[in-house]
Amino acid sequence: MVDSDVPAKTPDNYDQYIAIWAKAVDTQMHFNEMSVKSRQLGLTFVAGALGVCVVLLGRGADYSLPINFLSYKTDIHISVFLILGALLALYAVKVLDLNVYHKMLRGAVSFGEDFEENYMKKIFELDKGMTQAVSHFSRHQDATVRKRPNGRYEYLKGNDTTAESKIRQFYNYTMWFLAISAVTLFVLTNLSNWFGSNKSDVEKTQERAPYTAKP
Repeated sequence: MVDSDVPAKTPDNYDQYIAIWAKAVDTQMHFNEMSVKSRQLGLTFVAGALGVCVVLLGRGADYSLPINFLSYKTDIHISVFLILGALLALYAVKVLDLNVYHKMLRGAVSFGEDFEENYMKKIFELDKGMTQAVSHFSRHQDATVRKRPNGRYEYLKGNDTTAESKIRQFYNYTMWFLAISAVTLFVLTNLSNWFGSNKSDVEKTQERAPYTAKP
């Protein structure tokens, strides 16, 4: 008996179903590629900023901005600003990725799962379609499969998670790394100012001058 909610399975319908499914997969791949490119852009900012910082740190105080911090002489190296700039750029990429590209990807995936559940599974008699299988392994950390005696696969799952939570962890860990790096660099470049000798600049200059014997 044919299900009244699903059109009769004819060769023409097969072709239509496969065409719709292929287009849905292409759409998922398109949005996923956009998400990946946005993350690559964010990592490019981070790698570029760190590379420039290494070069500028080798030039010492030539690229420092002197300020007064709690009555102490303090220098803010330009590399600190570069790292903070990379942090802001990565945050902007995160907003674009998670709030635009990833949401469009989730919509495409939801359509693909719905179509596979109500049409493709009834044609090919599978436990899950490709989109459903990918989502299964993406959402469950300990996802596995088990082959049944009839040769079909059964998908097993445990703890639920989402791809979005994993992406957020990636951005959060990277942003925390940049923030800690900026603070650490600020402290390290000012240790000599905060805990160095209290002698005046004139006294330090005299100490560095060549010794001249008195007549």
